[in-house]
Amino acid sequence: MSKDLEMQLVSGVLQPGQKLPSERELGMSYRVSRTVVREALSGLAERGFIAIYPGRGSFVRAPQATDLSQPVVRIATNAGVTSRNLVQARELIECAAARGAALKANPDDIHHLRELLELHTSATTLASRVRTDLEFHQRIADSSGNPVLTLMFGAMSTFVADLMYRSHSDSIVREIGDPLHEEIVDCIEAHDPDGAESAMRRHVVLALELFGDDVDRPLSEVARELMVRTY
Repeated sequence: MSKDLEMQLVSGVLQPGQKLPSERELGMSYRVSRTVVREALSGLAERGFIAIYPGRGSFVRAPQATDLSQPVVRIATNAGVTSRNLVQARELIECAAARGAALKANPDDIHHLRELLELHTSATTLASRVRTDLEFHQRIADSSGNPVLTLMFGAMSTFVADLMYRSHSDSIVREIGDPLHEEIVDCIEAHDPDGAESAMRRHVVLALELFGDDVDRPLSEVARELMVRTY
């Protein structure tokens, strides 16, 4: 039963937002008990295929770019990923995303990036600065026209947020790094892929230049200490 439903979800037979048959109907269709049905639905929900709402039923869930983040975080945390490791990965992924966005972004993408930039500039708390910064970078990946870049950024988004907490808690890093956001958007709007890639690279590698000893410490450890001091 679980494999059959998964195949229907992956193949698109069951579309995002579509409601699944009730537990009783599924049990009758597959000739299994409601306990088996619940276990199958629970497994599909844990893997992000469906969302279960008590009293309403089970619905097909649209894939999200951040779906890969939880397993990646577990593995990367155990591996002791550092800021240096993440910056090197970001340089590869986000420079390509910025270049792609400069080539593919449409007026709606530019408008959305400008709005996110305004929200980020007006943010008054550390948490809101990190949230708007993360949304800004995710939008650039989305605008690249390459779904693999979108997925790759989404997969590492939790660690990127940790890195951003470190950056935005440091006034020097923020003072140098934030203005580069506007330069990136200007280059994307001008359809200047070389400029967008260069501005993104200068923005991303600031951590290597300004973090000091933190750059080679486990990022999860650095973020945890920041959370304690901040909250």
